[in-house]
Amino acid sequence: MFSGGLSPCLRREAWKFLLGYLSWEGSAEEHKAHVRKKTDEYFRMKLQWKSVSPEQERRNSLLHGYRSLIERDVSRTDRSNKFYEGPENPGLSLLNDILLTYCMYHFDLGYVQGMSDLLSPILYVIQNEVDAFWCFCGFMELVHGNFEESQETMKRQLGQLLLLLRVLDPPLCDFLDSQDSGSLCFCFRWLLIWFKREFPFPDVLRLWEVLWTGLPGPNLHLLVACAILDMERDTLMLSGFGSNEILKHINELTMKLSVEDVLTRAEVLYRQLMACAELPHNVQEVLGLVPPAEPHSPSPPVSPLPLSPTRAPPAPPLPSDTAPQPDSSLEILPEEEEEEGTNS
Repeated sequence: MFSGGLSPCLRREAWKFLLGYLSWEGSAEEHKAHVRKKTDEYFRMKLQWKSVSPEQERRNSLLHGYRSLIERDVSRTDRSNKFYEGPENPGLSLLNDILLTYCMYHFDLGYVQGMSDLLSPILYVIQNEVDAFWCFCGFMELVHGNFEESQETMKRQLGQLLLLLRVLDPPLCDFLDSQDSGSLCFCFRWLLIWFKREFPFPDVLRLWEVLWTGLPGPNLHLLVACAILDMERDTLMLSGFGSNEILKHINELTMKLSVEDVLTRAEVLYRQLMACAELPHNVQEVLGLVPPAEPHSPSPPVSPLPLSPTRAPPAPPLPSDTAPQPDSSLEILPEEEEEEGTNS
C-alpha cells in the first residue's frame, strides 16, 4: 500500500483496517459482532441530537452553532464531485448527520471548520453512514489536535517542518527567512487537512492511504510538505519572490501537483535523512527513530548540513543553532460510473 496505493475496488474494505475500525487480527465473525456493536453505538449518539426539539435548541447555543457551521460547510464541500453534486443530494445529508453525531462523540472538540474536508473522501469510498463515521473517528484520532483552539499541535508541526527543512536545505530556509516567510505559515492548510485541497480528488485518496500506513515512519506528511517545497525551490529562490508572491505561488499550486512525483520525492528525502551519519536528535524524534525527549530536556542543535542538492545560488550556511474540492454522496454509483468519476 505504501509503495503503490490500493486498487479502487479494495478501498472500501481496506480503509476500515487502515483507520482502525476493524482489527487486522480479527476473524470475520468478530468483525460482524464489532460492526453490530458500533452500529448500535452510532445510532444512540445520533438520536441524542435528533431528539432535541427546536425549543430546546434555542436554549443550546453550542449545538445550534455546530449545526449552523456544519450546514454551511457541507453545502460547499466537494460539490463538483459527482458523488455530491446536485441540490438534493443524499450524500450531503449524510455528511451533515455524521458530523453532528461526531459532536456527540467528541463533546470537547465538537465541529471545527475543515472537518467536512476530511470526512468527504471517506464517505465517498466507504458509502455507508455507520462505517464512514467510525473510519472518520479513526482519522480524527490522528489529526484531532489540528483542530484544537490553542493550535499548539499546528504550531508544533510547523516547527517540526521547519526543523526538517533546515537540515535538508539551509539555503532555502535562509531565503524564506529573508522574505519574512521563515515561519512556513503558508503551509498551514497543507498540514491542517492533509493536502486535501492541493490535489485532485483521486490523488487525495491515494495520498491518504499511503500516509495511513505509517510507513516508513511517523510524520511522512511533513516530508510530503518538504517534497513540495523542494520541487518548487528554484521557482521560489530564482524568481526573487517576496512574502506575498511566495504565498500567492504556493496557493496557485492547487490541483497542479503530481501526487506520484511528490510521494517519490518525499521518500527520497526520507532516505537522504536516514543516510546522514550524524542526524540531529530532534530530527530523529520527528522521524520516530527515537522516543520524544522529556519537555525539559533540551534537544541538540540542528546540523546545518544540506542533504538535498543545492541548485540555487550559494548561500552561507546557517549557524547551528482555494480551489474547489471534491464531494461525497450517499447514492452508490455503478462501478463504471464510479471509475469514470474517479478519473475525472
